[in-house]
Amino acid sequence: MYQIGILQLTQNLDDAVQGFKQGLSKYGLQAEFHYLNADGNTVALPDLAKALMKRQVDLIFACSTPAAKAAANLPGNIPVVFTPVFDPVGAGLVNNMALPGGKITGVSGMVKSTDKIAFIHRLLPNAKTIGVLYHTGDSNAQLELTHFQQAAQDELELRELPVHQPEDLSKLSELLPAELDALFLPIGRIIEENFATVVYYTDAVKLPIIASHAPNVSFGALGALVANHHCLGVNCAAKAAQILSGTAPGSIPVGVVEEPEILLNDFTAQNLGIKLPISLKLAAKEIYE
Repeated sequence: MYQIGILQLTQNLDDAVQGFKQGLSKYGLQAEFHYLNADGNTVALPDLAKALMKRQVDLIFACSTPAAKAAANLPGNIPVVFTPVFDPVGAGLVNNMALPGGKITGVSGMVKSTDKIAFIHRLLPNAKTIGVLYHTGDSNAQLELTHFQQAAQDELELRELPVHQPEDLSKLSELLPAELDALFLPIGRIIEENFATVVYYTDAVKLPIIASHAPNVSFGALGALVANHHCLGVNCAAKAAQILSGTAPGSIPVGVVEEPEILLNDFTAQNLGIKLPISLKLAAKEIYE
């Protein structure tokens, strides 16, 4: 029986853990799991990683970028499989997506910007000018902004709305250009944690929000195209199975989100006077009402 360490940042990511366990079971792998959760405290992760090492685990499944870093920084050669790390290359976890190198691989949680642009076209067919609200101190938000700009060329006109600190959001009514058809929120903790403030100002001007953070949809965003964490965990199990059968983790390409899920908020749509397309409603994973 294999000894598998699970290094978790927060229980909000436990869908990935369940997918990982189910995936290993599908491959017929018998495992004893050692689950350690930092409860959101990133400072605790290195010590938790060391605790897993002392238990002589055969592999560590790490959820989140800081958990993956803590596991990767352990001495020795314990293989690491990560998800839903947004930018594995930018975080310094892998050399590149095709050939990670070292003792680590995994599945990225980033949904392709081309898919998000296509989603906006389906959700708001008449939208031409999109505001992009992002925190300048968030590397993930900066990366997604760059990808979004490239994907939007010749398709959408973008207005960048940088936020340097959370307090800047209290001036959002002054920052929002009048010509916007929608507001796009890249991944980013500061904006996500202050989402209620964003909704307060966008509701006042009847501006729909396209989010990247799934919980934002239930709290007022019109829609989002997001990764399914359970599926990410299942895909990670496939990589773990390869490693446990003898393949070097650094030779296993990092996976990407293949089938993102559609989330919609019909209550928000009605408040904004927007009719959700039937095709999107039929394809949606969840519609909040």
